[in-house]
Amino acid sequence: MKIDLLSNQKIKWEGVTDFGELYKYMKLWLEDNKYGDEKNLEEKYIERVKGEKKQLEILWNAEKKKSDFFKYVIKTQFLVMGMSDVEIENNGVTRKMQKAVFEIQISSYIESTKAWDDLKGMQKMYYDMVIRKRINEYLGELYDKSIKYHSYIKTFLGLRD
Repeated sequence: MKIDLLSNQKIKWEGVTDFGELYKYMKLWLEDNKYGDEKNLEEKYIERVKGEKKQLEILWNAEKKKSDFFKYVIKTQFLVMGMSDVEIENNGVTRKMQKAVFEIQISSYIESTKAWDDLKGMQKMYYDMVIRKRINEYLGELYDKSIKYHSYIKTFLGLRD
């Protein structure tokens, strides 16, 4: 069973940022909120280079066990087009940053575990009646975390929330 919550909540921005820092801080946010760890977060990483410019496609799958029966999933998809390095001077200090079109999509949902899927007959009916209220609480909690993650990214990029 899968209950969708947010579907492809998008942040699209063209400009200059420190992509390495953004990437690192997004990972740290997920880890600090107990959504997996760095070792099993990245599902896909594709980098294409054309001359001086890069295109990146990255997919993260962050999971957090909520109970024996359900887990939270937050998927983050990056599409970075035309990325090139630029040097920015700020207060006399020169930093290397990246200029590109950045698109980040966030999806979140609740997914049942094998323990839930293995329930049969009366046992499943009982749990289904009892767990309905709890699922609504889970949806509220995951929605709150998903929106905070989305806002965190926008704040890092200097975008209005």
